[in-house]
Amino acid sequence: MRKLQKDLLLIFALILSTSIMFGQNSIKKKADIQYNLKAYDLAINSYQKYLATNENDIDAMAKLAESFYRSNDLISAARWYEKATSNPEHSIQDDIQFGKLLMKMGLYDRAESQFRKISGQNPQLSKHYVNSCTFARNILAMDDMYITSQMKFSTPYDEFGTEIKNGKLIYCSFKKGNKKNESIIQRDANTLFTYDLKTGKKEEFTSGIMNLSGIGPIRYSPSGKYVVYTRNNFVNGTLQITGEEKNMSVYIAEVDENGQFINEEALPFNDMEYSNAFACFGEDDNTIYYSSNKNGNNFDLYVSKKTDGNWSKGIALDKNINTIGNEITPYYVDGKLYFSSDFLSGIGGYDVFKTMQYKGEWAYPVNIGKGINSPGDDIYFSKGIKDNKIFITSNRLRTKGGYDIYSAVSSKKISDDDLVYYYMPKAVDLNNLKENKAIDVKLSSSKVVSYLENEEVADISLDNAKMIAYDEVILSPSRVYFIQLASLSKSRIDGKKFRKLTKF
Repeated sequence: MRKLQKDLLLIFALILSTSIMFGQNSIKKKADIQYNLKAYDLAINSYQKYLATNENDIDAMAKLAESFYRSNDLISAARWYEKATSNPEHSIQDDIQFGKLLMKMGLYDRAESQFRKISGQNPQLSKHYVNSCTFARNILAMDDMYITSQMKFSTPYDEFGTEIKNGKLIYCSFKKGNKKNESIIQRDANTLFTYDLKTGKKEEFTSGIMNLSGIGPIRYSPSGKYVVYTRNNFVNGTLQITGEEKNMSVYIAEVDENGQFINEEALPFNDMEYSNAFACFGEDDNTIYYSSNKNGNNFDLYVSKKTDGNWSKGIALDKNINTIGNEITPYYVDGKLYFSSDFLSGIGGYDVFKTMQYKGEWAYPVNIGKGINSPGDDIYFSKGIKDNKIFITSNRLRTKGGYDIYSAVSSKKISDDDLVYYYMPKAVDLNNLKENKAIDVKLSSSKVVSYLENEEVADISLDNAKMIAYDEVILSPSRVYFIQLASLSKSRIDGKKFRKLTKF
């Protein structure tokens, strides 16, 4: 009898244990679904409940940290990423995400230490991010190149993606009760608004397109006859772009004499398996630039041309532009292509860069500087053709919502030459230059220009010089090397001759 009782108790204990384990797995599975649906507020609650009894689950910790990060709660995200990266089973991706988060918080020394931890697993990537921290510190030590002002119409909702048309700012925002679809998890969807830059009047944008919810940003063609736009599934208060999105597509429509959008068409390169987004017109009505993550979980920039009435398959821009990170929100104006990247050296998050094309080749992108760029995400650059007014979207500190729109004006007259800078190399002792001559650079392929005709000039080494590309000046296979010197001559230097070297 006693044996039977013991057996029954054992069976009951096993059933109870299995039930508890099943319940915990059910909570984790639920949290993962919420995470994938971008319902990060719900995912946070579920992961916290699960981790209360499964505190060593590294996957749950990392996803909880990322849920906070994507909800713009950086402090909570940092707390959980610190806990996750202290677990010996964490991944290199956890270290990278934590480092990028610390950069976004302006904690560059801590971020650099975090990036150095991956040097054994991926030395090249570690060096890149360490250099990015150095770059950020140097840029922030400079004066602001632009003065930014938060737009007066900012609300607790996200505002993003500006376009300028007929003296009005067209932008995207959310409003309560505006549902895109009857999904399992109900979310307010964004729609379009206009803001009169003279009168300050704000109103909802009207157009001939049905179901404006979840549309934006929009971009007009140079002639004004066409408009391209993105159908999105953004969630208010969360990061818009992680690289994993599979639910965005690009459309084109004609603009009639009343400004209405007619004859809407999906562009032929759209696909259900990946996202195409943030399209803009190029130098004419027959060129479109856009972002796509068709080659993996990161966005690259592509171009499509219209020939004989048909849009071509998108062609990726070259490796000077596209990286292993995300390149998004292109904007073409004045012969230059502006876009945002979270991998090219910046201050943190997404920074705005510019490039231009010359003889079919793209120049290396230039970070457009402090003021427009911040430790946060700075995206959706737009610029007026006539008045040169600049607008950006940012989730930097002190925003009213997750994303707000800012206007920007230059703090001084900025020439293109002033925008050439990189992280400062370490100073080199001139006494060592003579001893360490470069062996990889052929003098026959180099053009040497001397401005110091009457001075003695020591032999110069090109060891460790930084090769850069800038606008149409430096193009493959040309090579130009910039060297930081402690002294150039005994006499007073004519600074005008070295203007392009004022910043790196």
